Amino acid sequence: MLLKPLIFALLLVVAPAISTADASSLAKAEALIAQGKDLAAISMLKRAVEESPDEYQAWFLLGVTQARKRHFDDAIAAFGKVAQLQPELAEPHNNLAVIYNEMGNLTAAVRELEASLKLNPDYVTAHENIGDLYVKLAARAYKDALSKQENAQLRNRYENLLRIRKPATVKQTTTERLVVDKKAEKVESPAVVSSPSEQALDAIEVWRSAWSSRNLDAYFASYAADFDPGTNFDSLEEWKVYKRAVISKRSFINVSINNIVVSEIAPGEIKAVFLQNFVADSFQSSNRKELLLKKVGESWKIAHEISN
Repeated sequence: MLLKPLIFALLLVVAPAISTADASSLAKAEALIAQGKDLAAISMLKRAVEESPDEYQAWFLLGVTQARKRHFDDAIAAFGKVAQLQPELAEPHNNLAVIYNEMGNLTAAVRELEASLKLNPDYVTAHENIGDLYVKLAARAYKDALSKQENAQLRNRYENLLRIRKPATVKQTTTERLVVDKKAEKVESPAVVSSPSEQALDAIEVWRSAWSSRNLDAYFASYAADFDPGTNFDSLEEWKVYKRAVISKRSFINVSINNIVVSEIAPGEIKAVFLQNFVADSFQSSNRKELLLKKVGESWKIAHEISN
């Protein structure tokens, strides 16, 4: 029985203070990634860091993309460069933990997460990851002990840990979610206003969390009143009846989002493209998802969605 993979934050690439040329390279690389052309994006980002070796955001996106293609040694070097350029950032250490966990080096993964939390004690993702990793280490230790000698108490502890991780008793994905974060900008005003992209990402996370927890009220609240349910349904109400039935019948749901790229296509409209992994009971699927979100009052709502 496999333990749940570590949980990682959404991929958000931002470049608040870089040259026009570098911003253009990042935008083009993001577009290639959205099209599934990771190798082309890697090639472009390598040229970008050769020309501007101090641009940590290009290094970060390079590491994310290399890790997704399982070029782990290259990704370790890229995130190491980010840590060198921006030693106050906790995120590259979290991402290194992702890679070391995937490589089976749990000791190194713990070391990187501890470094991440030392830099940012409020980093929720790293806290969650290290908690998951400790559970994984404990289960491994109990399993090793049981392989040498059967013990009822240890067997009970081991099985309890596996029950805690029940939603993850499926094949692990080869791509983990990695975090890219921008360096905090110094501002004179104490108030920090989130960008439209950041607000939309928050709305997507609320939607994902509501779906995973089977909170139907919150799930439906993520959609606009004029949401287009597609040609398979005659009305929005018919779509809601269908969704309510399929969500309610599941004993558990786990939705994860990988490699999300957001773009503002018009004022008040944002497109998000990502890989969606869905696990429920004995069912599992992975597909490319596209959401169109629009600003409704102070909130962002889903107006249209496409899966393929």
